[in-house]
Amino acid sequence: MRKFITSGLKSLLLAAAGTALFSFPAWAFSIRGEITQVDAGGVSGWAWNKEDTNDVQTVEVHILEEGNPEPIKYLKTAADNFSQSLEDEINDGWHCFSVDVDWSALEGQDFKVRAYAVKDGKYYTLGDTISYSKSSGSSAKAASSAASSAKASSAKASSSGSAAASSTAAASSQTAKASSSGLTSLGVFTTSGYCGCPDCSKGNNLTYAGTVPQEGRTISADLNLLPLGTKVMIDGVVYTVEDTGSNVEGNWIDIYYSSHDSAWAHGLKQQEVFLVQ
Repeated sequence: MRKFITSGLKSLLLAAAGTALFSFPAWAFSIRGEITQVDAGGVSGWAWNKEDTNDVQTVEVHILEEGNPEPIKYLKTAADNFSQSLEDEINDGWHCFSVDVDWSALEGQDFKVRAYAVKDGKYYTLGDTISYSKSSGSSAKAASSAASSAKASSAKASSSGSAAASSTAAASSQTAKASSSGLTSLGVFTTSGYCGCPDCSKGNNLTYAGTVPQEGRTISADLNLLPLGTKVMIDGVVYTVEDTGSNVEGNWIDIYYSSHDSAWAHGLKQQEVFLVQ
């Protein structure tokens, strides 16, 4: 945060935010793909940059145990295998990926599987989250039953006091809300918390944009990626980029809290961020 900012500079920055809503590289919106299969052997799918068919995507697969918002397994591979079915679909079959998974080595029976294209340290979601049951060997798109999953997770959290289940319900609810609203996923960001205390922001009481920060609204971001005034949704809450900082770079967002304890309690999280248009 910077307390002393001239009104002219503030006006210039806010005007720039209005004309340049979003400055992700153009190829970020041309990346397409999805998980096509999850079975007893592993996970497969495809990832493709329609603007540059020679651009081989690095894919990271995240496996989460049902009821736990944090991945328990990370698998990285390249989308450079051939599939005739993909060739028939997009006329370019050399963009498939496949990773082996030893499900027996993972605790639990029910899992969520997500895939991301990773480029320059940024994560771009590939299709829907997939549910997989180790006991039955069956899989299904988690997004198709997001509302019922959220309801079930909320009931479980209420009966058992499980914070993890509550987090899963919130994530499912956000996915459903974003899907129904047609929001664009910007990928997975690292999020942290900060407040107006001397430790977090040198005690300044104004944001970089010159506003008074407010919990539930203000976030700090890399202005090269998310200009001032950009609105994003994180965990179902719509925030506005009003601040920046020397340590906030790339896929990192700092969320403002009214107290230091709340900011500290946020910790570090990996959360999907959606652009609100």
